Amino acid sequence: MLPKKQKDYIALADQVTKVLRIVVLALLLAVAASQLALQIPQVRMWVTGVDRLEGTPF
Repeated sequence: MLPKKQKDYIALADQVTKVLRIVVLALLLAVAASQLALQIPQVRMWVTGVDRLEGTPF
């Protein structure tokens, strides 16, 4: 039988793990969505200015 403190710690660790999983999943979805959005030329021109400078000597 586990002491109460260990049970409390395990319960807290389980809750933190659930939150971290949700955060990681949300970040992965955000990265995927941003990469997909950059495939649209209008979005890419609005977000980045690098495409305008391609092939232009400094």
